[in-house]
Amino acid sequence: MFVGCAGGGPGNARKAARLPVDREAADGYAGPVTSQRTKPFQAGRRLVFVRTIGTLWGQARRSWWADAPLCLVRSSFDSAELVREAAGGTSRLRASGGGPRLMGMGAPRSGDVLVIVHECGAGARLVVKRGEDDMSEWTWPEDHTDVDLITDGRRIVMRHGRGRLSWFAAESLGPPRPWSLELVRQALGDVRMHVTGLWDLGDSLVVTTVDTWSQWRWDGELMACWRAPAYELGAVTVVAWHAAGPILYMRMIDPATGEPGFGRYAYQLVVWDPRRGVGRPLGPAHDWPRAARSPDGRWLVADRVTREGRGLDLWDLATDTLVERLPTQRRAVQALAFAPDGLHVAVATMDDWFVLRVVPAEPGEG
Repeated sequence: MFVGCAGGGPGNARKAARLPVDREAADGYAGPVTSQRTKPFQAGRRLVFVRTIGTLWGQARRSWWADAPLCLVRSSFDSAELVREAAGGTSRLRASGGGPRLMGMGAPRSGDVLVIVHECGAGARLVVKRGEDDMSEWTWPEDHTDVDLITDGRRIVMRHGRGRLSWFAAESLGPPRPWSLELVRQALGDVRMHVTGLWDLGDSLVVTTVDTWSQWRWDGELMACWRAPAYELGAVTVVAWHAAGPILYMRMIDPATGEPGFGRYAYQLVVWDPRRGVGRPLGPAHDWPRAARSPDGRWLVADRVTREGRGLDLWDLATDTLVERLPTQRRAVQALAFAPDGLHVAVATMDDWFVLRVVPAEPGEG
C-alpha cells in the first residue's frame, strides 16, 4: 500500500494507517554471489572484513550507528527504505509515494521514524512513518526539486531546492517554518547564505552554505559558525563532518603557479581545520569520494578514485599516513559510518552492506 495524492490539497494534514511498516527478517547468509561481490573488501590486513549484514536494493544515501548499523536507501523512483541490522539479518521500514517521484528522505538516529517527501500535484507531500499504524502527512506548494532532510524525531529540517532552509514540528505537522541564518551573517559579515547541505550530528546539526558552516541545536540555537574555503576555487563538497575537522573534496591551488589547479587531478581529498582556515590534502580524488571519520578523529576510511583506479583507503590522521588501500575495482561505496567504538565501519555499496574493522597496528607492532 502507499500514500497517494488524491484528495489532498495544499495545507492538508491528516493521520492515517495507509502505509504499513514491513519489518522483514532478510536472509543474512552471505551466499556465493554476495561473497564474490565483496571479495575486494576481504583482502585487508588493517581494514579487515568482519561480516555481511545483508543486501541493499537501491542507492544508499546515508549510514549511521545506533544500537546497530542503519542505512537509508532510495529503493526506487518513488520509494525509500530504512534498513537496520537485526538478529538473523535485517529489518526494514518502507515508505512510498505510490507513483509520484521521491524528492527526499530522512530518519533520526534512533531509527524509529522514516520521513519522505514526494511530488504531489503542484506541490509536495511530507510523510512521517512512526509505526505499524501511525502515519502523518502534510501537503504544501513546492517546486519539484530534490530536497535534503534531517530529523531528530521532534523537528524535521529541510533544505529546499532553491537553497532555502525550513523546519516542521514532527508531532504536529503544519506549513514549513523558516529557519533563519541571520545570526551567522551577523557573526561572519558579508556571506552568501544559499544552503548547500545538512549534517545530522545526533545532538546537533550542521548547515553548510556557499560561504559558511554553522552548528546548531535542534531548537534553533546557534552553537558555532565558520567561514568555508573560498568558493571561487570551484565547488567545495563536505564529504564527512567531524568536530576535529570536516573532510572536503575541493580544488586546490597549484603551488608552482599560485593559481587554482586544472584537470581531474586538481581536486583532492582534504582534512580541513575550520578554526585556522587551512587544509591538509591527502591526495587526488575524483568521481565524488565518500568518507567517514572515526569518533576520536584518528581514522579515516574513504572510497577514492585515483589514477590507479578505485580503492578503499584507511588513513591514520594522527600522522596523515595512508595505512592501507584496498583496490575495489568497480565496487563503488555509497555510504560509510563508524561505530561508536571507533574501529568498526559499516560500508554500503549499490548491492551489499557489510562491516569492516580497523586493526590499529600490524601483528607484532606496538
